[in-house]
Amino acid sequence: MSISKRISFRRILSGAAIVLACAGLSFAAQGKKVATVSIAPTPEQYAVQPQPLSAGQCAQCHTGPFQGLKDSGGRHQFACQSCHTVIHAYSPRKGNYDAIMPKCVSCHEAPHGAKITDCATCHSNPHTPKKIAVTAQITNFCYDCHGAVRKQLDTLPSKHTKVACTTCHTSHGFKPSCFTCHKPHAEGQTVPLCLQCHPVHQPRNIVFATNTPSNTCSTCHSAIVTKLSKGTSKHAALTCVTCHKGKHRFIPPCTDCHGKPHNTSFHEKYPRCLSCHIDVHDLPVMKPQAK
Repeated sequence: MSISKRISFRRILSGAAIVLACAGLSFAAQGKKVATVSIAPTPEQYAVQPQPLSAGQCAQCHTGPFQGLKDSGGRHQFACQSCHTVIHAYSPRKGNYDAIMPKCVSCHEAPHGAKITDCATCHSNPHTPKKIAVTAQITNFCYDCHGAVRKQLDTLPSKHTKVACTTCHTSHGFKPSCFTCHKPHAEGQTVPLCLQCHPVHQPRNIVFATNTPSNTCSTCHSAIVTKLSKGTSKHAALTCVTCHKGKHRFIPPCTDCHGKPHNTSFHEKYPRCLSCHIDVHDLPVMKPQAK
């Protein structure tokens, strides 16, 4: 094709483009469709000022964080925007996750002292701040916060002193039932009844509550409890802690309740009451004499 013919052909194409553009403007001016779909405008939707999302609205997409806060949120149960001031700005291309996520130091200033500063090591999920996995690192710091517990364990050693904290406390703040390791003394015994006598971190420091039932004692002292209950003296109506009050293995002198019922010379001759009365759990009872 010659150069003159090529120039003429280009002019024809350019003119056709102008004609089509003008036709499009003409169609638009006549109200013809210029989009592939027809959606009626609703400008009234944009006449209001949007309100911040509620926690329930955030939960429609972020179900995991919401459920965590609902079940174990502790003091973090407040509006999401209190921490998340920048919302829906994450870009995988920018990798800006750390930049937009809230920082613990915005609200907390070294609550555990200068030694424990890596919050996420223990509080791995900020939506469940009180659910703390017992990691090797947190185990090293138990006594930094719980020094009183360490003192109790060391002051009166027991088998509890020899086990690691994590043996019982499988997560931070978790308190196991005594019956996870120990059998109850009696049927129907509850953990509060255990704790009345056995302080957890000093289980051998047994201090009886005044309402401790005798069947609690019968686990170890069944023969004595049975003998006492079948006796015919006034002692049979008493609970074990009436006499053995205070600490375990405490044996009270008879004079605490009975004083010195005989004359002075008799008590001087027989200073030990059980020389005559034989067994406090099965006292001999004298039959009333006939008048």
